[in-house]
Amino acid sequence: MSNEKIKIRESLTLSPFFLFFLIHSSQTGIGMLSMQRDIAKYAEQDAWIGIVIAGLYLHVIFLMLFKILASSNNGDVISLHQQYFGKIFGNILSMVFVVYFFLLLLLVFRSYIEILQIWVYSIVAPWEIGLVITVVIFYIVLGGFRVIAGISFWSTLIPIILVFVLGYTLKFSHFSNLQPFFNHDIKEILLSAKEGIISFVGFETVLLFFPFIKKGKSTKRWAHLGLLFTTLTYLILTIITYAFYNQGMLKYIIWPTLSMTKIVQVPFIERFEYIFIFSWLLVVMPPMCLCIWAITRSLKEMLNIKSSFSLTGILVLVNILSILLIDRDSIHFVKKATTQLSIYILFH
Repeated sequence: MSNEKIKIRESLTLSPFFLFFLIHSSQTGIGMLSMQRDIAKYAEQDAWIGIVIAGLYLHVIFLMLFKILASSNNGDVISLHQQYFGKIFGNILSMVFVVYFFLLLLLVFRSYIEILQIWVYSIVAPWEIGLVITVVIFYIVLGGFRVIAGISFWSTLIPIILVFVLGYTLKFSHFSNLQPFFNHDIKEILLSAKEGIISFVGFETVLLFFPFIKKGKSTKRWAHLGLLFTTLTYLILTIITYAFYNQGMLKYIIWPTLSMTKIVQVPFIERFEYIFIFSWLLVVMPPMCLCIWAITRSLKEMLNIKSSFSLTGILVLVNILSILLIDRDSIHFVKKATTQLSIYILFH
């Protein structure tokens, strides 16, 4: 096999600065709305420590990823697998990432539809909501990687709404809910960190889009800053949530972040949570678009399938499967499968 590197056209590449937005936006989405409840199952009020541990661990993973990509001919994981394992076995290994990105896409897609159904459109069928979202995704991904990067930039700014929401909750918060500190053993805290990993995943798409980033001294720095910003966002959100809800209440609240928006009162807006939910579509778009883009690029490199053809097929399949996921148990099954696969990829 040839060791000649294939260079991406300069017009298609992006400044390393965009790595900050791509990494952060790929990690935030649906998990930001329910993560506080999930990680509290093991370490309760000490679960925020698990967020710190997960964030620090992923910084180490980032260093490993950049080291791995540096040895790849084309700068992505597809060429790396083919380089070391041959085309057939290399493509088999790469298909694991394709399945993983697809599960992540399906999870975010169906979870957001579920939120819209429960909170806003209770009588609208999932396929109708999914069809509207599909059209938006198709338009963005068809525009190419630079368009996705632009959406990622704006999706990072939208969660600033959270600052207003969190500030409003402070007068109702009781930070004594966080006590006693360090009341759980290391095993329980690590289990919380493991549970919270699903909220951080999505950044693995860097294994496919890294060749489109201009290389320089600041490349790694912007990636680490993106991860750091995600970690701090989750940490602050978790602490504020635990101060607002006690652990007994948190067990019965599926989306704590959304529930907190209900107390916000604005004179000219009767239901602020509706504004929040609809604006969150822009936040969940980047992880979905990045996953689809990563899948289409993988299929193009491995099987020479035209991107527009695979894009259409993926979106049709996602819509069909989302219709089959009729309740929370089925959605939870996809979430559990995605979590297990992400842990396998990150830890092995």
